[in-house]
Amino acid sequence: MKNSFYLLSLIFMIMFVGMINVKAVDIAFSSTNVNVGKTVNLTISGVINGNTYTLDFDTNYFDVNSSTCGNRTSITADCQLTLKAKSSLSLTEAKDVTFTINEIAQNDETKTKTIKINANNTTTTTTTTTTTTQAPKSNNANLKTLEIKGNDDSDVILTPNFTSDEYEYSATVDASIKTININATMEDSKSNMVISNNATDELKAGENNKITITVTAEDGTKKSYVINIMREALTADATLKSLSIKECSDFEFDPDKFSYNVKVTDKVNKLTIDYVTSSLDALVSISGNEDLKDGSKVKILVTAEDGTKKEYILNVKKESKTVKENTSNINIEKNKKKYNPKK
Repeated sequence: MKNSFYLLSLIFMIMFVGMINVKAVDIAFSSTNVNVGKTVNLTISGVINGNTYTLDFDTNYFDVNSSTCGNRTSITADCQLTLKAKSSLSLTEAKDVTFTINEIAQNDETKTKTIKINANNTTTTTTTTTTTTQAPKSNNANLKTLEIKGNDDSDVILTPNFTSDEYEYSATVDASIKTININATMEDSKSNMVISNNATDELKAGENNKITITVTAEDGTKKSYVINIMREALTADATLKSLSIKECSDFEFDPDKFSYNVKVTDKVNKLTIDYVTSSLDALVSISGNEDLKDGSKVKILVTAEDGTKKEYILNVKKESKTVKENTSNINIEKNKKKYNPKK
């Protein structure tokens, strides 16, 4: 009976020691995937003192940065390694790397875990959503200033005086003003201004010339400023007010008479002509007043501002001095006979 008790006790102790030595080694990673050049922690647990394990993995992919396991081919206690996915790796797609821990003596316990190395162009990003409040677009379509000058640099006076909230203006310019120059600025630099194309055209004389300035605000609001410019009519007077000829003392001028006979001596080769036009805007040109001969025609062309033309013609009649002297002598003799008759 006593022997049986010892036998049972021995069997119980062997079973108890066997239970104590049941091994449950494990591998765990701090993350299931890692980027190229980054680190990850590996923890080995369940190592029972007295047993020796080895850790196997492809060293082409990972370097050991630090370790509490000593030599990874002789692990005798729970420990931790810091692994770095090699910076030199060039991966176009993710790579799975397997880690295996084996018991050296018995080789009867194996544990395998896999970690993923992400491809080079794979990054872990944090998306931040920023909400911005956009300022409302401006509806300011006002002009700030408006100035107009004539082609002679004279100021064109607007009626009424310019203000940003007045949208129609009028002005009258002299007939001599052919074109104008508009200088306008906007209140809001974000707005846009368009001046009608006819603003650079020659103003029509005797007519109203309508020019429009359109301002478009940032939000699309539009305002139009209208300018009505009346250019005075061109004069049509193509007459001379006076005309005198130095070489013909008895010449008499009539503005409504356009042909004259002008008697001069045969030594006169050119007429000295003085004139005044009826309109200050009329132009005068003289032709045929060179190397005058008996029968020459001197033409005086007057062109009015509106293009109307009138021509004065001087028909040159030359008289010789000898003829005049003979005629005078004959007249003297006649007068002598008249007042001194023969007895």
